[in-house]
Amino acid sequence: MIPIPEVRIYQTGLQLRDTQLVGKPYKYLEGRAVPFEVWADVGWFLEQHLRGSLDQTTKAGSGQRLPLLLFHNNRSFPIGSAESWDHQDDGLHGVWRLNELPEAQQAAQLAETGDLGYLSIGFQPVKSSWEYVDDWNPDLGPDHKDRVTRQESRLLEVSLTPTPAFADAEVTMVRSAERQRPRGEMKVDIWRRELDRIKAGSL
Repeated sequence: MIPIPEVRIYQTGLQLRDTQLVGKPYKYLEGRAVPFEVWADVGWFLEQHLRGSLDQTTKAGSGQRLPLLLFHNNRSFPIGSAESWDHQDDGLHGVWRLNELPEAQQAAQLAETGDLGYLSIGFQPVKSSWEYVDDWNPDLGPDHKDRVTRQESRLLEVSLTPTPAFADAEVTMVRSAERQRPRGEMKVDIWRRELDRIKAGSL
């Protein structure tokens, strides 16, 4: 009998920080796919990913096209694909190019409103380290659960989902084709132009 490889789903919370230009289709979604070295309670045990554990997948050429799915549904069309990855100290960040399918545009709109406010990764563990407790009993809480540290994993996909395991991972932007400046910067520019106009009128 051929053993079935283990595939794990890992979820992270997100909050929208910027949105598309009005009237234009959503083109990109940016955010943190998974935090590093943060424990998550996944039911029967606790789990964390080490820094560098996903490097082999995301730094290879194939990582640039990993799919963005809805709810880990790999039997439906992806709503986008990965365009770039950024390995930061606090986690794996990514930029995903959204397609123009109605499902993709609706998902982006729901991410904007917060109704679909979380990211989750589907991955296949390659190398893991387990810590076992003597009094294992999930009903008694996290202190009575085993822990697993994912040292190396193969990233399969990233999904938008409404069910988080982390509340601190954020989508930093949903945007149209052109990258927008932060809203704060735009307001500063407006005030600067207004000040220049006032000064010019007083001369």
